[in-house]
Amino acid sequence: MKNIHALVLACLAPCLALSVLADAPSPLSPISREGTKSWKDRYDQQVEQLRNNPCGVLFLGDSITDYWDRGGKQAWDKMFKPYHPCNFGISGDQTTNLIYRITHSGMPAQTDPKLCIVMIGTNNTGHFKGGEDPEKTAIGILGVAQHLLVRFPDTHVLLLGIFPRGSGPQDKLRQHNDKINAIVAQCKLPRTTYVNINKRFLDSSGRLLPGISRDNLHFTEKGYAIWADAVLPYIKKYCRQ
Repeated sequence: MKNIHALVLACLAPCLALSVLADAPSPLSPISREGTKSWKDRYDQQVEQLRNNPCGVLFLGDSITDYWDRGGKQAWDKMFKPYHPCNFGISGDQTTNLIYRITHSGMPAQTDPKLCIVMIGTNNTGHFKGGEDPEKTAIGILGVAQHLLVRFPDTHVLLLGIFPRGSGPQDKLRQHNDKINAIVAQCKLPRTTYVNINKRFLDSSGRLLPGISRDNLHFTEKGYAIWADAVLPYIKKYCRQ
């Protein structure tokens, strides 16, 4: 764990204020949600999926990833199935919860994924109502990537900018996420590509496209189709059969 801390902070140091690094608790600390039965059940289910099935591309994140199984199932089956996708997203997770799931489970993959796609951080923003320093959330996001790089030494990580939330560009929580994305975009990690696909979800005025979200946060089938189309070229590149 100390090595992960050192690597992430070294990567982020040029971007961060030293006072942020001194704050507690650490955004790299793994935090369990096992007291919530639905979370524990979903976590156990996903660990078993990894253990018992080949995995070519691994999606990790919160509810927006978790709900591929609901709103995004048609796009998932049509575009990803040939690449043996696995879903490791759980509703409500913050960066610290995802770090816990990665480290606690050991990611018992039957086959190491060729690509990990990470989209995490909006629950940090929502939970703290924009009160967590963007630098802190960025540290947590980079910590997730570092753990995956250590666990899967031949795997590439596709780190997605946090998706737009709220109906328009004046939404305070969206602006907060944009600040997090700007920090993460400056930080370079080995075997990691940072991509911000947010413009695909917005019209020319910065508002969410009609029909892509049911609550200005989670996607409908239309939103998932846009996401699938955006990441498919990376899946084809790194998951060549």
